[in-house]
Amino acid sequence: MKLTDQQILEQKYFEQFAQHYPIPCGAIEYSDKPDILIHGDIKLGIEIAHLYKVDGKNTKCEQKQIIMRREVIAQAEQLYLSSGGRKIEISIDFDPQHPIMRNNITKIAKGLAVIAQEISSEHEGYSSYKAFELIPELRFIYHDGKEYRNSNWRHQQSFDVPTLSIARVKELVAQKINKLKQYNPCDIYWLLFIVEFWDPSQDQDINWPAGECLGPTPFERILIYKPAFKQVVEAVQQY
Repeated sequence: MKLTDQQILEQKYFEQFAQHYPIPCGAIEYSDKPDILIHGDIKLGIEIAHLYKVDGKNTKCEQKQIIMRREVIAQAEQLYLSSGGRKIEISIDFDPQHPIMRNNITKIAKGLAVIAQEISSEHEGYSSYKAFELIPELRFIYHDGKEYRNSNWRHQQSFDVPTLSIARVKELVAQKINKLKQYNPCDIYWLLFIVEFWDPSQDQDINWPAGECLGPTPFERILIYKPAFKQVVEAVQQY
């Protein structure tokens, strides 16, 4: 059976994971629900999922915010140039603590265009890293004072790496438990969360906080894996 793109990606993650964490001996089968089956002395099923910091359905999640930030910048640049603004290049950073709402994109773009017009005459360059009173969504803006024939405004976002959110882990574990009855029967199950450092919607410290536990679950092990750092952490389910 031909693997889907998602299954190929999961296979890649599993093969990386198997290099950094001991896997029981047995014949490996790439499947669905769960994603990996290992047929050995016992049948082990491994479900793989990304540990996003915020649910992808939430407007505040980074997956949606990055799209809206780019829309704001594109609209603002168009408004600025249509008003005859000098062709400067601008780097822009938005405050994740003040997420953009879909119905505010045009308002924020107009405000950003006004700021660009105000600073465009700064031939020595301009840089501001502060809260903008009228645009709390905006956190940083910079231009080098030069004019360019083919100017381009850039989204240059910076992020802090937060500590692991136990509440979010519990939420995702609960979702997987609800789907467990749909899985192929196995003797035991593992749940493997992937955290990619290059994706700001996922990147977080995966060290398990002292004193925290999930409580008992149907999964024998719940593991969190950061491939680029070859780091695997097991969630504490009970003491």
